[in-house]
Amino acid sequence: MRSKSIILAATLLAASAGWTGMSAQQGQDLPDRVKMGQERVKVRKEIRLPQVAGYDLLKCDLHIHTIFSDGIVWPSLRVREAWEEGLDAIALTDHVEGQPAREGVQKGDLDLACKNAEEEADRRDIVLIKGAEITRSMPPGHLNALFLQDVDALQQDDVLDALREAKKQGAFIFWNHPGWNVKEVKWHDLHEQLWQEGLLNGIEVFNEFEWYPKALEWAKEKNLTIVANTDVHDVIERLYDKRYASHRPLTLVMAKEKSAAAIKEALFAGRTLIWFYDTLVGKADYLKEFFQAAVQVETAHHVTDAYAYLTVKNTCDVPFTLQAKEAPQGYPASIVLPAGTSVVVSVPKDGAGNVSYTVTNLLAGYGQGVEVTLF
Repeated sequence: MRSKSIILAATLLAASAGWTGMSAQQGQDLPDRVKMGQERVKVRKEIRLPQVAGYDLLKCDLHIHTIFSDGIVWPSLRVREAWEEGLDAIALTDHVEGQPAREGVQKGDLDLACKNAEEEADRRDIVLIKGAEITRSMPPGHLNALFLQDVDALQQDDVLDALREAKKQGAFIFWNHPGWNVKEVKWHDLHEQLWQEGLLNGIEVFNEFEWYPKALEWAKEKNLTIVANTDVHDVIERLYDKRYASHRPLTLVMAKEKSAAAIKEALFAGRTLIWFYDTLVGKADYLKEFFQAAVQVETAHHVTDAYAYLTVKNTCDVPFTLQAKEAPQGYPASIVLPAGTSVVVSVPKDGAGNVSYTVTNLLAGYGQGVEVTLF
């Protein structure tokens, strides 16, 4: 047994010597390092949307958290995420109370998140809005205040004092996720007081993965501006499954220009649409204008004795699903227009035209698609 061990050791020693010898001989010809692969190219997704009522639609996420409260992302990275996903503006809205900044992050200055993100926002041409989430139990729940000058001044014991301070700073204030973590989605007496006092200007109809039909009805009754946002705390890429969502929930703001001042003016004026998944929600007139600006019906390219064949083109990134109310004979009963595509349809050669369709994913109310005419 001992002799076998000696033979094995000698064999290993010889092999090692041979390996070492080869390395020494060939080492002079080897490169110092070999780079494999490359870093992902940072590009911006361009979202195609039409003008509505003469305004450009700015893609905005107005409810975002960072590491300066209970988020896990550095503020400047929020700007990069927004730029890559095709947004025009974001609001950083960390909690004023109840959620202290992460351990190891400087505390005591609630304006730090925006200060950290300003330079990156300038580089990326992203409008950065300083905001905060006033975080109280229901009622009134959580409210975002945007376009603030001094977030620290909102640290008040009484929620009314905090909101009055926000209003004093010229803030646009909206009620966040009214259906989150409650047994009943309800308009409380305190919300009525806030609205009467001008301390409630808008309402979040969609938040993260939930939309609130009652909130949309309150918006119509009280003339509140509707918004849709992510309320993102995690890395945005980990939040939404891109197989089912081509974009994050967005507030589309009809602004006179790409600036914080123009966005603020539009929000107070109620010029918004909200876009989540394949659904677009807003005032019926705005939705109709959106559809008419995005969809083109071209002149017939082929005509037979009975039918004309023509192209219907969707020039934007919002898909449309149309259902005829009472389609005359020969006209399509339904039309599906995926984002950025065209379809060929046949219509009666001598038909009267002006067929009424309901666009089932453009909603002026829950289940209330807008009506348009084609052909």
